[in-house]
Amino acid sequence: MMLTPNEFYATPGRHTDVASYGVAAAGIAEVVQTVQGILIYDLFAKDLYGVDLAPLQAETVHLRNASQILDAALEADPRPLSEARAPVTRIGGRCNTYSLLTVALLRAAGIPARSRCGFATYFVPGYYEDHWVAEYWDQSEQRWVMVDAQLDATWQRLLGIEADTGFVTIGPEQFLTGGRAWKRWRAGELDADRCGLSSIPEHGAFWIAQNTRLDLAALNKVEMLPWDIWGLHWEPPEEPTEETLATFDAIAELTTNVETRFGDLRQRYETDGSLRMDGSVFSVALGEQQEV
Repeated sequence: MMLTPNEFYATPGRHTDVASYGVAAAGIAEVVQTVQGILIYDLFAKDLYGVDLAPLQAETVHLRNASQILDAALEADPRPLSEARAPVTRIGGRCNTYSLLTVALLRAAGIPARSRCGFATYFVPGYYEDHWVAEYWDQSEQRWVMVDAQLDATWQRLLGIEADTGFVTIGPEQFLTGGRAWKRWRAGELDADRCGLSSIPEHGAFWIAQNTRLDLAALNKVEMLPWDIWGLHWEPPEEPTEETLATFDAIAELTTNVETRFGDLRQRYETDGSLRMDGSVFSVALGEQQEV
């Protein structure tokens, strides 16, 4: 018998099993506080926090499992994980690391949660920046809520964001999942040249497709790294075929209607070899093929 979406997302997947670490969190505020006390955004560690990361701290951005991340955190600072570390003893992470740990700790508490890959509007004005957030089920409001654990007090000051609750919830126009961005692009409502990563700089429809595929995997509890490439994709100067466009149209429809199309979403991922992560990926960041 197939689980409901809430039942499925309340239990850990292959990358989010941290039950043995004994990090007891009562709810989202406590989880975000714990995550922010473990991680530091590696690319801005020096500029925002005055920290020069040691190799052990910096290399954690390539870890895919929440358990490995917590192991690295304990190696850097052996105190209980629930005790916030000073920035100098935190370990490096990116947006996906923050979302992965948030999801792992929420699931450990039995709270339905999932990572979402897409584009944020609050980093660079006028652009949709490659980003990951977490989504959790708010029992009191009976709805899914997006939260960005990366946005600690330092990031909030930098971006001019106020969060009375101590953590930042994200509205639908502040973050577009890959599928929502894809549908808007296909409808002529979104300029693909504004979707990507300005720091490289690189933008385009291929990036929207990549994030749609990553979001599909994450919705199947297979949370990958932002720079993992596998299966169906294209890169400039290639142009997508009509078949490729049709496939991404289909998965965009599934990932934007998770609750009503949950069975179809699960089946499409599990049965489509062009979309399912089969254990071998190319790491763009490291320039090598890796077995996962």
